[in-house]
Amino acid sequence: MREILAAGVMLAACGPSLAADPTLLGVGIGLFDETFLDPRIAFFKVDYNRKHYEATDHRFEIMGGYNLLPTPEIYGRLHPTAGFEITSSAGTWMGAGVAYDVNYGPLHFTPKFEPGLFMPGDGKRLNYPLEFRTQLELSYEFADHSRFGVAISHISNSQLAERFNHNKPNPGADILSIYYRFPLEAWFPG
Repeated sequence: MREILAAGVMLAACGPSLAADPTLLGVGIGLFDETFLDPRIAFFKVDYNRKHYEATDHRFEIMGGYNLLPTPEIYGRLHPTAGFEITSSAGTWMGAGVAYDVNYGPLHFTPKFEPGLFMPGDGKRLNYPLEFRTQLELSYEFADHSRFGVAISHISNSQLAERFNHNKPNPGADILSIYYRFPLEAWFPG
């Protein structure tokens, strides 16, 4: 998995030479396994009959600047992304995937999908090491191409625990976060 994450980071970092969008480094802070917002749509479903293990969530990520789609940019852009997160209860997740970025002026709507590995630490057990992280983010882009946004994410193993891990449940966890993203060139010009 380290090799996959490293390849995702390298792929994301080489973006500025291939397109006009900057490669963005991002930091986020949020609430892991939160109970405040439960969208109950699509894959954002959590088993609320089970105990919650709320923790502070810290996320670091990179989103490549080039478009993986051969379509005109008016339909949005598909960027490679890789990330790492750790909770205050020592739960960690790392993975790589794609982000579909659609903008209307300075507003960006960015759904993401990233498969990765999860280790629970002292927090919530998700019952399988392979966990899929899905996210919906709304952000505002400033003139320097940095962004500030809010997001809801969900980590789940898509019933793999039930199928392959002796019928253990797939409890899932929702994460409510705020993000700040800034161009890689801001720290590493040239």
